[in-house]
Amino acid sequence: MTSDFLPSFPKGQFRFVALDVETANNDRGSICQIGVACVRPDYSIETWMTYVDPQVDRWIFTYLHGISATTVQGAPTFAEVLPVLREALIGHTIYQHSSFDRSAVSAACHHANLAVPDWEWRDSVQVARRAWPELRGNGGHGLASLKQHLGLVFEHHDAGEDARAAAEVVLRAERAQVDKPRYSTVSAARKARHTEDFDLIDDGDDSLNVTTERVIGCPASTASEHAQSPRALGTTEITQGNLNNSHIYLKSFFEAFPEDTIGGSNRTLAAPREITVDWGGDAAVMTDLDGAKRFFRKRGWIRSFFEQNDVRAGDMVLVEEIAPYSYRIIAQPRQRTIEASASS
Repeated sequence: MTSDFLPSFPKGQFRFVALDVETANNDRGSICQIGVACVRPDYSIETWMTYVDPQVDRWIFTYLHGISATTVQGAPTFAEVLPVLREALIGHTIYQHSSFDRSAVSAACHHANLAVPDWEWRDSVQVARRAWPELRGNGGHGLASLKQHLGLVFEHHDAGEDARAAAEVVLRAERAQVDKPRYSTVSAARKARHTEDFDLIDDGDDSLNVTTERVIGCPASTASEHAQSPRALGTTEITQGNLNNSHIYLKSFFEAFPEDTIGGSNRTLAAPREITVDWGGDAAVMTDLDGAKRFFRKRGWIRSFFEQNDVRAGDMVLVEEIAPYSYRIIAQPRQRTIEASASS
């Protein structure tokens, strides 16, 4: 029966492939969809996708992509899908858009007591950063931002579509590097930073990977699991210190978060469980809470949240609970447009 739900993998030679997964909940091993985009020597892209039954009871990411327990009913398990991928991807360079997908595959292998594939992984985020440095601090290099900047057409949070988008990002970046002028009048130091060889197959700067803050595309939930409406935990006023240091104080409603998500004052004292924070960007963030400072421990995404919403000192941020261990933050800027009109 499984073979009826597992499509045949594309045959032929590929320059590289891009892989994306969606998960059912905060457990990175709860993979419920896998997409692989295969880039042929003629630059055409053929996409392969399968749903995966993660065999879990908790589905909390349906609001992101709509996959549910019903969607994956009868689909193969990860243990049944992995042999197909092992055979198909051997010897190929595999791109992921940030490092979440690699860690999810590893987690799923551990859950199934399977050896982790020895694949050659690369990060298309790093490729995008080299090709379009102007996006740093101006929308960033997530798929949502690149979709707008490059005019890509795809349905975000679908594994097949996201894999294809990541492959297209790599191809566009390659063309962008070819089109760049060979010489410029910038300083020698700056030139040294930006004229490194652009090698699709050798872009392995892992030091910049955002493994711990990549968002999860996840499977659907049942109606009963998502029956609750968003519950407002509270609002917090943003200070200039918050803007300067990329954090959001949660002091006035900190006790509303589950105790097992609250850790100590440093990463060695992290909580045993993480929450998921949907901030309106390319992907949700998984983090625990700093119990001493009373804010989200992982903060790399907060500057992008501030910039994306033009948050200024004095603006408010609303925090909502949208599912167990899953939250959403919404910027509530002051009515500056009205104030400006009144003063003009």
